[in-house]
Amino acid sequence: MKFIFTFLVFFALSYTGFAQHKAKYNVRVVDRSGNATRGIFYAVSDDGMTIIRNRKDTIKISADSISAISIHRRGIVAPLAIAGGLTFFVLAVKSDKLVGSVVLIAAGVPVGVSGGLLIGNLLSNKKRYKNLQPKDFPLIKPNLQQYTVLK
Repeated sequence: MKFIFTFLVFFALSYTGFAQHKAKYNVRVVDRSGNATRGIFYAVSDDGMTIIRNRKDTIKISADSISAISIHRRGIVAPLAIAGGLTFFVLAVKSDKLVGSVVLIAAGVPVGVSGGLLIGNLLSNKKRYKNLQPKDFPLIKPNLQQYTVLK
């Protein structure tokens, strides 16, 4: 039992540490017509930004067409949700009473996952830019460069 508990704690901590090591940011860009483009924030330049979409295509969006940008960090929400769920699962396994362990698994694991999701969303640093004009892009470009994959 101690071996399983130690293994689960080690797995949760290593997964959390690994997820923190790769700092990638998801971005959602809304253009002037209201269409949203989502993907990984790759690069920013003087005339626009480059985004990697889910199918690994790169899209270059010009600064003139951007009206809103929303950026949030990847890889922090899922590990905390997994750790929250595993915490209650381990407590259920360590419990001597059958009814107590069933209650901890049935009620505790969803509560742990929900709590992990909530804490992960609170800790993920989000940045939003709304009502952007073409003249605003050179002013926010230095702030946007800290979120890009290509530095």
